[in-house]
Amino acid sequence: MRVDAVLGLQWGDEGKGKVVDLLAAGYPVVARFQGGPNAGHTLYHAGKKVVLHQVPSGIFHPEVLCVIGEGVVLDPEVFWKEVEGLWALGIVPEERLVLSEGLHLILPVHRWVEAVSQEGEKIGTTRRGIGPAYADRYARRGLPLRAIESPSFERQVLGLTAYHAARFPDQPPPEIPEDFWRGVELLRRLPRVRLAEWLPQFSTVLAEGSQGTMLDIFAGTYPYVTASHTTIAGVLAGLMVPPQAIRTVIGITKAYATRVGEGPFPTELDGDLAAWLQEKGGERGSTTGRLRRCGWLDLVALRYAIQINGVTAVALTKADVLCGLPEVRARVGGPDSAPIYESLPGWESLEDSRFEGFVAFLEEALQVPIWGISTGPARADWRERLPLPTS
Repeated sequence: MRVDAVLGLQWGDEGKGKVVDLLAAGYPVVARFQGGPNAGHTLYHAGKKVVLHQVPSGIFHPEVLCVIGEGVVLDPEVFWKEVEGLWALGIVPEERLVLSEGLHLILPVHRWVEAVSQEGEKIGTTRRGIGPAYADRYARRGLPLRAIESPSFERQVLGLTAYHAARFPDQPPPEIPEDFWRGVELLRRLPRVRLAEWLPQFSTVLAEGSQGTMLDIFAGTYPYVTASHTTIAGVLAGLMVPPQAIRTVIGITKAYATRVGEGPFPTELDGDLAAWLQEKGGERGSTTGRLRRCGWLDLVALRYAIQINGVTAVALTKADVLCGLPEVRARVGGPDSAPIYESLPGWESLEDSRFEGFVAFLEEALQVPIWGISTGPARADWRERLPLPTS
C-alpha cells in the first residue's frame, strides 16, 4: 500500500478539497485522517456549490470508497445533515462510506462547553466542539464510534453530558437534539472497520486532511491552532499507516495568504487591498461565514511547512484572484515583526508571461516543483504543469 497525501501549507482554506476531488478518480480509496466539522471543503458538483464538513471529497466519484479515519472527531448531528444534503443531490453516501471504529464522537455537550466557557472565543475557533472532543479523547473519557453498539451508549452520552455540565452549575444544561440520535442511527448502518487491518488491502490511498500546517497542534502557531495534527504526522496516526507507506506529499498553497480567527499573521494586509482580496477571492469561511484575514504570500512559513511535511509537489491556488494587480509581494525573510518582502510585477491573466515569472520565482525559493495551478473554482479549472511525482 502506498499513500499520497494532500496537505494544506498555510492556515487552512487553501483549496485542498478541490485538489482531492480532482485526483480522487485515480484511487480506490480517499481517506480523511483528522479534524472535525470545523473544516469545510467547498466543491462544485453538477454546477452546484457543495460544502463537505466530514464526508471525504472523493464522494462524488462513484467508484471511490471514502473512509473517515481514526484521527477524526465526528459529530453525528452534523453528519446526518450532511448526508441529507448529499441525498438531495442524488448521491447515496452509505453505499461507499466506511468508518474507522476508533474515531471519536462529538457530543452536543462539547459544543455547549465551548459556548458557555468562551474558551473558543479566546483563540477564534469555530466553536463546533472539536477541541473539547479531542480533550475528552486524551483524558480517556471520550466516546469512540465503537461505543454506539454498547447497550449503555445512551447512558454514557448522558453521563459525559452531566460531567461537563457540573463544571458550569449556573448554566442551563445542554439538550440532546433528535438529529443527534438520527445521526447515531445512520452511523450504526454504516460499515465500521479496524483501520490498520482494513486499509492495507488497497494498493493506493489518497489521504485528505483539514485545516493547514500552521494550525497543527504541535507545529502551528500555538495556542492559536486547531486540536489535531494537520501535518504528515496526522496522516500516520489518523490512518494508522507506517512512514514508509507515504509516497507523494502534495502541498497546497494560495498565491497569497489567509487566516481565520486570532493568532499571528506576519504578512497581514489591511485597508482597501485587504477588502479587495476578501471580495474578489470570496474569502469567507465555508463553515462559519467569517471574513478571512488576507495578506501577502509568506515564503518563510511555506518553506517551514514544506520541510516538516516532506512535500514533494506543490499545487498553487487562487493566483487568478491576483490578476490585475500592478505588483504582488512575497515575504522572503526577516523576523515576524519586520518581514522582508520581494516585489514582483503583477499579471493580467494566468497566460501572462509575468505570471510564469512568479511561478518560476516560487519554485526557486521553495525548491519544490509547482505541479499544478488552479485557474478557478470548478474541477475543470485546472492546469497541470508537470507530471505528479509518484516514485
